[in-house]
Amino acid sequence: MQEGFIENIQAWALAIFLYPGLFFAVLLALLTEWIYPMAGQIWVRGSRAQSRLRPLLYPLYNFLKLAGKRHSAAPALLTPSSAQVALPSGSTVDSILSAAGAVAPLLALIMLPLPASPLMATGQAADIVLIVLLLLVQPLSGAFLGLRSGGLISLHGVQDLGRLLTGLLPALIAIAALIEVSGTSSLRLAALTLAPETGAQTLVRLISGAVLLFALPWWRSSGDRAANQAQAGQYAGRLLQSIALAAFWALLVLPMPGDQVWAVALYVLSTFIVAVAMRLISERLLPVRRERDRANLVWATALPVAVVSLLVSFWWGGL
Repeated sequence: MQEGFIENIQAWALAIFLYPGLFFAVLLALLTEWIYPMAGQIWVRGSRAQSRLRPLLYPLYNFLKLAGKRHSAAPALLTPSSAQVALPSGSTVDSILSAAGAVAPLLALIMLPLPASPLMATGQAADIVLIVLLLLVQPLSGAFLGLRSGGLISLHGVQDLGRLLTGLLPALIAIAALIEVSGTSSLRLAALTLAPETGAQTLVRLISGAVLLFALPWWRSSGDRAANQAQAGQYAGRLLQSIALAAFWALLVLPMPGDQVWAVALYVLSTFIVAVAMRLISERLLPVRRERDRANLVWATALPVAVVSLLVSFWWGGL
């Protein structure tokens, strides 16, 4: 009994700090932010475009700068003033929301049944409902932070809620199609990652994968904030959310290879590529400037395709 408890503690420690937790997420986030500017310029200007890569540790510098800014601003809240009496509690709420937006995607990553995850051996990987709920926390916390800030920033909070709603329905329909075509009554993600055995499963994986590639990036707060309103937790949350969404996509769409070494290589590389691709699609592919027009374009393309995927899964299941 005690040995099983110790093994569970060790599994959780490895999952949280090494793989698929903090080290895995931070490394892929750094690589994504490092390569994205160059990939974006090539996407827009053509293959001859020359681009300067930012330092690999640039996101860490930004995070520390934002954390330092908040720390240096803290003494101002201690200044005795009747107008500032309510600030500490508001600041505490903002800090909780910011921390939740960073912790939730990391928890989602930890609980994903990725190949060689230490939690897989303990049978403690989460089901798809919990993962979806965790992935919704970051955009919701970003939206609430924007709404609480007031003024122009509150408009960005409304935009974040709109972005989440834009990607929510197509993604949920595509996920439902993947669950239906899998032929399993379990909502455990591990049961949905088996290699496809029929043409229907392959077809639905391809169609739903395309929908999720367009819809899931909207499950990420825009990050369009004034410099004096940004928080380190918000910044870290956006980076971690990108990796969690990409890993979630890879786990749902790609078949699981039989060999564990190849499976780990496939999912790590796919998570990195998809994280870059999702940002390119959401920020560079859609040339429409206004947020509303971009949302309408996504709904006009992703939603009908998601419905087709669900219909295919129902039709094949009835045969």
